[in-house]
Amino acid sequence: MIRVSIGTANVLGLKRIKTDAKSTTAYLLNGQKCNNNCGFCPQARESKDDGSHLSRVVWPEYDTDTVIDALKKSASTGDIQRACIQFTLCSGSFDAAKELSKKIYSESDIPFSVSLNVPSVENARELIEAGASRISIALDAATAEIHNSIKGSDFHQKKALIEECATLFPDKISTHVIIGLGETEFEAISEIAQMYKLGVSVGLFAFTPVKGTALENQSPPDIGAYRRVQMANYLLKYGFASIEDFKFENGRLVKIDIEKTSLSDAISSGKCFETAGCKGCNRPYYNERPGGVMYNYPRPLSPEEISDCMRESSLNLL
Repeated sequence: MIRVSIGTANVLGLKRIKTDAKSTTAYLLNGQKCNNNCGFCPQARESKDDGSHLSRVVWPEYDTDTVIDALKKSASTGDIQRACIQFTLCSGSFDAAKELSKKIYSESDIPFSVSLNVPSVENARELIEAGASRISIALDAATAEIHNSIKGSDFHQKKALIEECATLFPDKISTHVIIGLGETEFEAISEIAQMYKLGVSVGLFAFTPVKGTALENQSPPDIGAYRRVQMANYLLKYGFASIEDFKFENGRLVKIDIEKTSLSDAISSGKCFETAGCKGCNRPYYNERPGGVMYNYPRPLSPEEISDCMRESSLNLL
C-alpha cells in the first residue's frame, strides 16, 4: 500500500473531488510515523495528528500496483508530468525507497523524485541508480538556529551533505525551504542563493500551521514577505539577479538593483508567484485553503492576480 495526496488521487482517477486546479505532479507518501520530530509536520514522532496528513493535505492509502498503473495512464495522456515520492524516516524506509524506485522505473517511463533525508552520499547514489531522477534532501529552515530547534538535527551537517551530493550528482539534487519559521527575508534569500550556486533546485513553501503539531499555534508568513522571497527566488533561479543585487533593511528586502527592463521582463508574467519546485510541480492547496490567502499559485495568474501580488510585495518594481 502507498498513500496518495487527495489531489493526486483525483487526477489518477482513484477518487473524485471538486477542484479548480489539478495536480501536474503525482504526490505519493510512504512509511509509518516518522522518527524525526519536525515541529511543523503532522508525521512527526510526537505529532498528535492521526497520521493521515502532510501539511494540510489528506493522503488516503491505495494498492501500490493500482497506483503505478494509474500513473502510467496519466503520464501517457500528459495529465501527470512527474511523480514525487516522499518517505518518512522509519524502520526500513531507505530499503522501501529503493525498492519502490526500482519498481516505478521498471514499469513506467515517468520521471520521479525521491524525497528522503538520506544519511549519506552512497544512499543518494543507490536511489539514483535505482531510477530516481532527483533526490530531495530537505533543509526546510533557513538558519542553523531555527533548523536545530525545529527539526532537531544538525544544519551544517545537512548542508554539507547537500553540497557533496550536488557536486557528485549535478542537476539531480533538490531541497525545500519553508518561509515563516522565524527567519528574516535576508536569511531566507541568502540561503536560497547558496543552493542555486550549488546547482540545487529549491522548492519554496509557506509555513502552514497544522493541528496536532508542535507549531500549530504559530502564524503563517506575512504575505508581503512571502511575495518578496518568491520574486527573489525566481530571479536567482533563472539568473536575472545575484544575491548582491538585493538590498535589505533590518532583514527585509527593500530594493532589487537590476536594470528595470530586465526586472520587468522577469516578473511581469507572474510566474514568480506560481509554485516553485521541480519541473511540473504545482502542489495545489498544499499551503492554502480554497478561498484563503494564495501563497503559491498552482496555475498561471490573471493580470489582476499579478497586480494584487505586486501590491502585496510593497515593492515598486514595474
